[in-house]
Amino acid sequence: MSIINELENFQNELAYYHRLIQLSRKGTISQAGKKNLSDLYGILLQKVGQFKGLIIEITGMNVVTIPVNYKELKTDIWAVSFQLPTVVRTPIAINYCITAVGQTIGKLKDDILAGERDEQGKLINKKEEPFLQHPKIFIAHGGKSEARNKLCIFLKALGVEPLVIEDEPIEGRSVNEQVEYYLKQADCSLVLGTADDKELKDGKLYPRRNVYIEIGRFQERFPKRIIFLLEDGGSYPSDISEKIYTHFSQQSMDNAFIAIARELKTFKILKAVKPKLKEY
Repeated sequence: MSIINELENFQNELAYYHRLIQLSRKGTISQAGKKNLSDLYGILLQKVGQFKGLIIEITGMNVVTIPVNYKELKTDIWAVSFQLPTVVRTPIAINYCITAVGQTIGKLKDDILAGERDEQGKLINKKEEPFLQHPKIFIAHGGKSEARNKLCIFLKALGVEPLVIEDEPIEGRSVNEQVEYYLKQADCSLVLGTADDKELKDGKLYPRRNVYIEIGRFQERFPKRIIFLLEDGGSYPSDISEKIYTHFSQQSMDNAFIAIARELKTFKILKAVKPKLKEY
């Protein structure tokens, strides 16, 4: 059986699974339907493992934004599709999966016709290129701010993925598990010390307390790969104040951006590569 036939069967099974999920959510599913749903669950999980890599390679559909209760939630469609039927995002995620499979089938048909892939979807006469991931930087911060938004835009422009845990899929993890999960993916860290809380003893403004907890984690995981920023008018506690940090304001982060780029080059996360020119 060709990859096209297998994916068409997979798409039909996903569509049937979606109908059963909807019936289950409405409480109108029959006993036979419940059995079919249970059997199909195991079959589809196996097929997701088989086809997910190819589908993401061709369509890029993996994590999408789904609106839930007036919030935009980043969602791993392949994971959420197989959560409990009561999860609001489950049927929406399944629809995205069905669409992704359909797009994959269309692209594979074109590629096979063009002689770029064989009947099993494998590339023909094309050297495999290494899978390159953008480096990731974990950001400790005190909450939403203009500075945080500017920082994320700047990092993305450099080709570095900012990890802000509030913006990442939760997938049932606790706050501590969420931090640890994304911390393991990070290549370095950045402390955005905004002047948030006023200390009654000395009247100074300090970053939120959660920032200090994350600094402790940073020092354990990558002690030589931490970038410290501090907002004008703010202070760090005495045990952190000895660190070398760069000041910034909500309006201007130019000096901070220069310092970040310099440190990322030192960490060997940013590299200047001279392109190889074609010879004529």
